[in-house]
This record gives sequence, structure tokens and C-alpha cells, in this order.
Amino acid sequence: MAWIKVAQVDDIAIGEMMQIPLDEDDLALYRLEDGFYATSDICTHAAQSLSSGTLQEHVVACPKHGGKFDVRTGQAVAFPCVMPVQTYDVEIRDGAVWLDYEE
Repeated sequence: MAWIKVAQVDDIAIGEMMQIPLDEDDLALYRLEDGFYATSDICTHAAQSLSSGTLQEHVVACPKHGGKFDVRTGQAVAFPCVMPVQTYDVEIRDGAVWLDYEE
């Protein structure tokens, strides 16, 4: 894995999310009260962009069928989703958001 800079801390408000487009994958970056989290942006059930869905506290809902994932762990928490999404380690360095991601 390699650390890559994906955003500035001020780019995303608490309770918001954003898509991080990368060469091979799209990731979703979430800012919660307790920090930043990142997952794959693709729902494991319907191949939809999670960052186009809704975020309530630590749970993101897919816009297609409403399946939900815990963004802290990637675990599916509401049907029809049963497979987890991949998560990525996040660090804040000098006001920037960095992800541990293999390109």
C-alpha cells in the first residue's frame, strides 16, 4: 500500500461525504464527528456510487435499493447488502487527508 493525498481537511464538512476518483477505483471519503473514513465508493449489491447516497452518523445508504454500510468498518448493516465494502486507512497530515491505497 502507498499513502496518497486526496483532499484538504476543509474540503469536506462534518457529516458530509465526497467521491475520490482514482485511476482504477472510485473511493468515498466521509467526515464524521470522530474523524475521517474511506471506503470503496461502489455498493457491493447494486454497483452504485455510495457517495451519491445518504450519510447518517456512521452509516451510508446506497441510492439504488437503500442497503446500508457502516463506513467505519465497511460492514453491511441493512438488507439487501450483505457483503462488506472495502475500507482504507486515513491519516490527517498538515491539514491534508491521506489514504493508504494501492494504485
